[in-house]
Amino acid sequence: MKKLYAGLTISALLVGMLAVTGCGGSEQKAQKEQKTVTKPATELTVYTSVYNGMVKEMAKPVVEQQLKEIKVNWHTEGSEKVKERIADELKSGKVKADIVMISDPGFYLQLKKDGKLLNYKSPEAAELAETVDADGAFTPIRNSAVVIAVHNDKVKEPPKSWKDLLDPKYKGMIAMPDPKVAATALAAVAALTDKYGWEYWQKLKANGAVVSKTNEMRDKFAKGEYPITITMEENVLKQKATQGVNATIIYPEEGSVLVPGYIAIMKDTANPDGAKKLVDWWLSKEGQSAMSLAYMHPVKYGVREPAGAQNMNDLRIHSLAVNWNKLAVEEKQVKEKFAEIMK
Repeated sequence: MKKLYAGLTISALLVGMLAVTGCGGSEQKAQKEQKTVTKPATELTVYTSVYNGMVKEMAKPVVEQQLKEIKVNWHTEGSEKVKERIADELKSGKVKADIVMISDPGFYLQLKKDGKLLNYKSPEAAELAETVDADGAFTPIRNSAVVIAVHNDKVKEPPKSWKDLLDPKYKGMIAMPDPKVAATALAAVAALTDKYGWEYWQKLKANGAVVSKTNEMRDKFAKGEYPITITMEENVLKQKATQGVNATIIYPEEGSVLVPGYIAIMKDTANPDGAKKLVDWWLSKEGQSAMSLAYMHPVKYGVREPAGAQNMNDLRIHSLAVNWNKLAVEEKQVKEKFAEIMK
């Protein structure tokens, strides 16, 4: 990323040039100083866990059309991978991302605590149904729900609750993503562990549950090879709509696990003005409609829920709480303990 100005403002440079030429200084020196000024940055790098297909098909074309003065470089991968990337870059002293969009409240809280985020209160934030950080360090952008998906061709008596997954009649039928990769899976592990203890995962493992790569799990679910999955509501909605998968979404009796997604600007961005414009776009009705069309719950008033999704108010009422502050502190231990049980 280029710096906005290399040490001198334009006005200061002009004053310096006049002083040099007025006192008989060489024109060559003035030209040399002038070269130290660079143009404002016109690029942005975004690290996001939003699906690559959604970015390519819905966000990228519109952003390129509406924010023509900005070239946006999109890097899409799971939230946990984004966190690892940023952690590594922080160690080297420079984060390459200008904007971060993932689903992990605890991570944003830590970045804010460490002074790594640029405070920005978007004018679009006034119309959001979710709470915005008081300082504007990060802003809600979407909501996802972790649910149970059932392939109707393979399961005739679907489970009704998280506890039902321990029933022997579902032995060898259950798969879930790796919480080391997917922040939503990590949230589900934390929430269910707080409710039922680590014994829940020990029993689920004994019932033949497996941990799978997200894309592989989706493919095998579509084919019926994994008849039951612990997954995100949006995945199932998309598979039903685009692939015709004969599936049912189970919203567990104990509650689904809600995972909010946020957007934030890194403090050392070389293009703060461009970053703010992109944040504004994601929070606009157009950006939020793109979220809905990608089967994720928007956070802006007046934007429709995804087709076929449960109403967000109902999801909130019947949600399984996640202690985000606790998870931020215990994340490493939770991942290690889960991996030990499920190996």
